[in-house]
Amino acid sequence: MNTTEPQILSFKYIVKDAVTNEIYENTYGQKPIEILTGQNQILPALEEQIAQIPVGEEQKIYLEQPYGPYDENAIKHIPRNQLGDIPLEKNMTLYAKGAHGETLAVTVLSFDDQIVSIDHNHPMAGKNLIFKVKLVNKREATPEDLMYGHSHSSQDSCGCGSGCGCH
Repeated sequence: MNTTEPQILSFKYIVKDAVTNEIYENTYGQKPIEILTGQNQILPALEEQIAQIPVGEEQKIYLEQPYGPYDENAIKHIPRNQLGDIPLEKNMTLYAKGAHGETLAVTVLSFDDQIVSIDHNHPMAGKNLIFKVKLVNKREATPEDLMYGHSHSSQDSCGCGSGCGCH
């Protein structure tokens, strides 16, 4: 199969910190993740390497700081009253709209009655990661997959049921 043509990749993975071995995500006990290549649905460097794995095989993929370096300047301190009555917890994720309408995820580092310290860095910024990936299936993308921007097989593998608006 030509890897420059759009494909649907189905895979399971574990991602962990390359230094501490802390596991951040593990999808092995779940339905495989399905992506349409070329759509930036996962890290491009990871997608490129997954596409090279033979179906049924498992490989380890090392990525050096795939979410970029940790930036101390991305820590901001905002007045507590800007968050209304949201009950805060340390390390919780908050979501906000960015300047261009995009969704931003920030992490609460600390807070008191006056100030909330939030971190705009990706939670895995500055970390070298190891992905253990098992490629479950690989197929050429259909015109329907391309039209909807994700896997859209007759078995409804997109997982969206009938309520997502793509049926």
